[in-house]
Amino acid sequence: MGFKKNIIYIVFIFIILSMTGCTDNQSQSLTRTEFLMDTVINLKVYDKQDKKAMDMAVDRLKEIEKRMSITISNSDVSNVNKNAGIKPVQVHEDVYYVIEKAKYFAELSHGAYEPTIGPLVELWNITGSEEKERDFIPTEEEIKEKMKLVDYNDLELMEDNYVYLKRKGMKLDLGGIVKGYAADEVKRIFEENGVKSAIIDLGGNIYALGEKSDGEPWRIGIQDPFSVTGNYIGVLNVKNKSIVTSGDYERYFMYKGERYHHIIDAKTGYPSKNEVSGISILSNKSIDGDALSTALFVLGVEDGTKLVNQLEDIDAIFITKEKEVYIQENLKDKFTLIDENLKLILNPY
Repeated sequence: MGFKKNIIYIVFIFIILSMTGCTDNQSQSLTRTEFLMDTVINLKVYDKQDKKAMDMAVDRLKEIEKRMSITISNSDVSNVNKNAGIKPVQVHEDVYYVIEKAKYFAELSHGAYEPTIGPLVELWNITGSEEKERDFIPTEEEIKEKMKLVDYNDLELMEDNYVYLKRKGMKLDLGGIVKGYAADEVKRIFEENGVKSAIIDLGGNIYALGEKSDGEPWRIGIQDPFSVTGNYIGVLNVKNKSIVTSGDYERYFMYKGERYHHIIDAKTGYPSKNEVSGISILSNKSIDGDALSTALFVLGVEDGTKLVNQLEDIDAIFITKEKEVYIQENLKDKFTLIDENLKLILNPY
């Protein structure tokens, strides 16, 4: 995986931060790398060298993971799942906030983003990129059985931060939104401590804080879904923006020559199947971009764009299987397509 000057690659698991255009000396940046939330996180601060702020940010990420991870048995989310169909569970106020936002985006997208997708995610168990073919996929009967347990309408939010899943076997999975919230929290901590120039990378969830030291915007490379990890199809120039990318190349397995990726459509019970291969969401808040990246991937270009048009400060880049790149009017002067094999289209929807 090579380095390209001034480009940040948005890729699965980690991002190469190549900031030679920001400073001639890489050591001038304050950098922290950790494995948290099942991914590699990279935090780079380019102006204020404040180790205390960096420590605070990492501690906050650990706190969020401890409360919201479904793989930690005593997390708030795990406790909600254990008590599904039994009783409401009181959660920490930040967990309640994320679940509340998750339900909001579920309602907004009519289930294209679905926070109770846990039973289907567990059934498919798509945790990495597997080139070797699997011998089987879930049966139709298994899928239908799990689909009965997936419905955001049965996620009840109560006073005093109580959360209740109404039926036994239901499972919250905040994997499609919690990294966005975490990125927003790191941004908040940095800003409160006087940091004005930083890149927050939570395994593909990026927040480009401020601008480069020379006053130029950050240059963000958008992952090529048709090529090896690290290649990019175009470049975004942004300041103070979240960029969240999702695609069918991130986590998948092969079965009888077909790729089954990790973004499950709750309405079919299968990995989403439409014209979209990759999507990037630009937003002011990363929590919004995180949920919308899943929702719009499932909805497809036309319906996804109609949803975007209902919202403020949200822009989307769709990359289709036909190698078309759809961008909105707002991005004409911010996005440059560099892959000649793809066709740039101003989104007509």
